[in-house]
Amino acid sequence: MQEQRQHEKKEWQPRGEEKELRGEGMIEEKDYKSTEQEALAEEQREREWQETWGKDINLYLAKIDGLLAEGSNESRMKIKDMFGDREFFEHYKQVDAFAIMFVIMSIYELEDARGVSPTILEQADTVEGLLDVFFQFKMILYRLDFNVGQETRAEFLSFLKEHSVSPNWMGVMLTTSVLRPLTMALKLEKIFDDEGLQQLWLSILSFLQEYLPGNYRVIARIAAIYRENGQTEAAEGYQKRIPEIPDELQAQKELVFECQELLWKMQYKEAGADRSIVRFIKQQEADNALWEFVLEHCVVQDKEYYLRMAELLLDAEETEKAEIALKRSLQSAPGDEITLCLLAEVAVKSGNIDHALAYLSQIENPSELAVKFQKTCMELKERRQYG
Repeated sequence: MQEQRQHEKKEWQPRGEEKELRGEGMIEEKDYKSTEQEALAEEQREREWQETWGKDINLYLAKIDGLLAEGSNESRMKIKDMFGDREFFEHYKQVDAFAIMFVIMSIYELEDARGVSPTILEQADTVEGLLDVFFQFKMILYRLDFNVGQETRAEFLSFLKEHSVSPNWMGVMLTTSVLRPLTMALKLEKIFDDEGLQQLWLSILSFLQEYLPGNYRVIARIAAIYRENGQTEAAEGYQKRIPEIPDELQAQKELVFECQELLWKMQYKEAGADRSIVRFIKQQEADNALWEFVLEHCVVQDKEYYLRMAELLLDAEETEKAEIALKRSLQSAPGDEITLCLLAEVAVKSGNIDHALAYLSQIENPSELAVKFQKTCMELKERRQYG
């Protein structure tokens, strides 16, 4: 019996890497087996895919090469139909060459619908050649985005000319292949404006308004273009998207647009935009009326957006601007304890204890810290009253 009990106590012990993986209860045995089963199942699915679909990859690539080499509208439509097939997409979307071709075909469909010529499919007569052109452009945009090399701008303009890059091609690259679409779009806007590339310039403005709406300067430029082309109704439609600037701020209209663009960048989480706002306020000596107007018309309803602003402004000793931001935060989240405590703190620093207590009284179910702060304010008020 003793031998039997000893035999029953024997258990499988993990070895080597398995032991390290399981370690001190890091991975339970059941989880380990589950992971192993999933891996085996994935291997089986891969084998089945290779046997059923993977074997035809080269045949499809050869077929597309032949259609590209033919170079006719009819042959390009056949490629379009191939990539428009849902079953084909589901089976080959994980293959790198086809994944990029799906992006290329999305560009072609937009170009074809707008009668663009030459299209992206006319940039090469093989899939390999098309992928090479696509990656060339992607890398140029990357270098342009991150200011890699002094010759990048010239290289970019040369590529545009050599490959007749359409606004559709540019737009798809911005949404699929660029790490910082907002930063890149603003950079391209300036380049196209400087170079007089009107069609591409307008396409970038339209891209910004469609995908990153709300920039007053961009909206005003689009309105101006429509107005110059005699499309008054369209121009007025865009102009109405910009709040009417009061008379006392008309002389500072450019500063209003500049400040609002920084808030817009922060809205879309561009790196460093929040600190740029503080620098703008310091350098331009922006008055409270301008700051209040821009915040009043800001569409963001997230209190954290305004709290972040207020935090940086308080650090920069811009107390009045911080208070305006905090009041906007309170509009977004009435009764928010953090906002109300910060407003109370600003009021105390300004010597207005009654305002501080009024803010603190708006907190429902205050935390222990808020209660202590309120008590401190009341004691401070009593000391001031009775000397």
